[in-house]
Amino acid sequence: MMTSNGILTTYESLSELTGSMLDAARLGEWDQLAELEQQCKAHVGNLMQSTQVRLNEKEQRSKIAIIRSILQNDAKIRALTEPHMHELQQQLHMTRTGQRGVHAYGAQRA
Repeated sequence: MMTSNGILTTYESLSELTGSMLDAARLGEWDQLAELEQQCKAHVGNLMQSTQVRLNEKEQRSKIAIIRSILQNDAKIRALTEPHMHELQQQLHMTRTGQRGVHAYGAQRA
């Protein structure tokens, strides 16, 4: 069972990880970003599996502040990654179109 301190520590780790993810996104370090995302998923999984622990008012305020920080980092990460994802989708579309052309041309030659 996770304690209130453990929960806050996990949220703080998540906040630090999302900060590192933001740095990676700013630098275009997509592999590092993906690795950090997996670490975040593990922390979120731990939080999801933990039993509900009552937090006192101070702890609850801390948790809310940390979650706000995580959400701000997430929004900034998405703003940086969406253009990259769009570019990848365009490249995939062009590759598929090229492959269809090769297949169609190859079928005509046969």
